[in-house]
Amino acid sequence: MIKLIIDKNIPISEEYFEGQNIDFDFLPFNKINSSTIKNADALFIRTATEINKELISKSNISFIGSFASGDNHISNTLLNDSDCLIQTAKGSNSQAVFEYVLSCILENNFESCSVGIVGHGHVGKKIDSLLSGLGYEVEIYDPYLYNHSEEDFNKVLSCEVLSINCSYSKEGKYPSHNLISKQHRPKSKLVINSSRGEVIDYSEIVNTSIVFNDVWTNEPKISSSDIFSFLNNSNAFGTPHIAGYTFSSKERQIDLILKKFNDIFSKSVERKEHKKLKRLSSCLPEKLTNSKNLDFKSIILEVLSTRKISVEFKALLYEFKRAGKSFGSKDFEKLRKSKMRQGFDDICIDLPMDKQLLEKMELSGFQKYEK
Repeated sequence: MIKLIIDKNIPISEEYFEGQNIDFDFLPFNKINSSTIKNADALFIRTATEINKELISKSNISFIGSFASGDNHISNTLLNDSDCLIQTAKGSNSQAVFEYVLSCILENNFESCSVGIVGHGHVGKKIDSLLSGLGYEVEIYDPYLYNHSEEDFNKVLSCEVLSINCSYSKEGKYPSHNLISKQHRPKSKLVINSSRGEVIDYSEIVNTSIVFNDVWTNEPKISSSDIFSFLNNSNAFGTPHIAGYTFSSKERQIDLILKKFNDIFSKSVERKEHKKLKRLSSCLPEKLTNSKNLDFKSIILEVLSTRKISVEFKALLYEFKRAGKSFGSKDFEKLRKSKMRQGFDDICIDLPMDKQLLEKMELSGFQKYEK
């Protein structure tokens, strides 16, 4: 019988494994260690768990499914040279992150401008493709893929909007640790970070640019004082790591990991829940659904207002501070869970609109309404 350990915050239920001859346990991330996994054959984890030789060397684990788009929580040794197969969920959240970036852009009234993207992997490519389709002028910086120079980097840093979507690294030819900092200060009016907290010195950059920051230094062991200090700046907006956090992205993560798990162990585990599209009309206030002048910006910001989420985040931090309580990792995780949202691709267009608006909506991921 296969033994599987699962991080309990991964949205997988027991019924997935019925009749599969799999012994499974759900554990909190801080209980996943070399002792608790020593008899396991497979492991389902998130970025909260550091994957290295010390963790798995005394176990029989042959498969690790990482429910995350990044891999900086996995040692390079295991990624590049290991008998254990590791499957990440890269690309599964790219649509959701695009939605977050678009919301940040529209919140600040940039409906036609230049956008620089740092990192051109799954997420960067998605943002590039869709923003270009919406009429934005996009510049890319990714030295690993395109042998870009310092001149190319400076060109991206000069765009009106800067979106940071690179992977995190301290080593290598082009380390991204503290990449956006006092030494490489963007001239951009708006900076959006949905990569990793350590990629940008957000407390410094916010002094000269509006910054929407979704990821924080030392997650999941966040520092409430660090976040609070940042959000006290009038240019600062922050969200609790929810850029890629939609129902659709989670479904894609689960499907991707389960497919590889099934291939390795000859099983047929599958997701039991199947989403039903939500109607656009139910996401909008009545005054907007009855309007003959529906506009793209109003719709997007009703469906996803990053500014509103930031205001709620800041208010909660103030509430904790007034009560003399510390806002810790568990509080951060609880807030994040409460912000799981309908993605654009979870919503169908059931309102009449002109051809140009319909094309922009469908390009952005909204689904056609089928009666």
